[in-house]
Amino acid sequence: MNIKLFLNVLVLSGFSMGISWSQPNPKGLQNNTIDVYLHTTNKPINQMVSNTNDFKPDCNWSMYLHDDCHTGHFTGLITKPILGKLFWSFPSEGPIDSSPISFNGVLYFGSDDGRVYALSEKNGNVLWSCEIGSPVKSTGAINSRQILIIGSEDKNIYAINLKTGKIIWKFPTEGRVSGQAMIKDNVVFIGSWDGNIYALDINDGKLIWKFKGQGRITSSPSLYSNTLFMTNHDGYLYALDEKTGSLQWSFKTGGKIYSTPCIFDETIFFGSWDKVFYALNTNDGKIKWKFKATESFSISPVTDGKSVFVGCDDLKLYSLDLKTGKLNWKTQISSPVPLLSSSPAIVARMLYMGSSDGNLYALDVNNGGIKWKYKTQRPIISSPAICEHGIAIGSQDGNLYFVN
Repeated sequence: MNIKLFLNVLVLSGFSMGISWSQPNPKGLQNNTIDVYLHTTNKPINQMVSNTNDFKPDCNWSMYLHDDCHTGHFTGLITKPILGKLFWSFPSEGPIDSSPISFNGVLYFGSDDGRVYALSEKNGNVLWSCEIGSPVKSTGAINSRQILIIGSEDKNIYAINLKTGKIIWKFPTEGRVSGQAMIKDNVVFIGSWDGNIYALDINDGKLIWKFKGQGRITSSPSLYSNTLFMTNHDGYLYALDEKTGSLQWSFKTGGKIYSTPCIFDETIFFGSWDKVFYALNTNDGKIKWKFKATESFSISPVTDGKSVFVGCDDLKLYSLDLKTGKLNWKTQISSPVPLLSSSPAIVARMLYMGSSDGNLYALDVNNGGIKWKYKTQRPIISSPAICEHGIAIGSQDGNLYFVN
């Protein structure tokens, strides 16, 4: 067995340098390889991980699937190899379907016990908890002014002070808010089961605009080039003007759309319950390619800039070529029900996702091989957040797990 140490350093001048070496395995080391990834740059991090220019360095996971385009691709510094060992866990008093987010070393998430929590990433200590009073299945988002936005099953959207956990304001909708928030500058974008996508002023919660679809919204809006993209259970993908909410174009599928769209290189990726996975042009909604499966697509796709990864309700995770939709590989994921409900996250050529069998899976993005899995006691609906020191994910057993 060998230790493989790989450092990527991109210095301020833009010079990229890769160093690798091997040495005999020290006595007692149980793992075949150790991978250490160091990113130091003022240039796009993709110069080390892909051939495009859309990824920017970001050590925070401050919204669902990391960024405005919901690529699910962590581009910050990983200080330790992620080996699937439990670092700590935190017990809430209800199932955790909310996906955690990470900001400046603190994890934020909601629970069915009616609270929003802030925990130290280092040890799981509670920094504060905010009593909402109804289950919180929504995933929050954080802006630079340190305000947390999150929805609740009580039909309200909440703004919470990031330091104190105090509620700043709340905005009432006419349906449950179980989807994920997104923030751009001082504007909050979030959908509701009432079919509306709301744009709110983050400072006072006042309505800027809203757009009404014909079904529930359980996804997060994605933003690309001043256009907001929103999926709806009515089967439509809507492209809206970011500033006004006016409809630019729409695309109709043959089934409900539960997933959040992922955007990369002027292409928007999403699946539908019509059993088709779509790649559309962001400018006009025209189909670039589509991939047909035997079952529906319920969870959100992610990308590393070369491939797009999406889970299907046939219980397989698919890797598709970003440009053509050609199948690279597929991997069977164990689940006691015909549904995958945890979207993946990517870092350092590895992909992590939960499953209804209660496991957190680690897969190689190159071939789909399962490297390890960590077992919780109940199904996992939550999607993982990747942090500097490991991976955080919730489980319906009521625990938030931090694995490194």
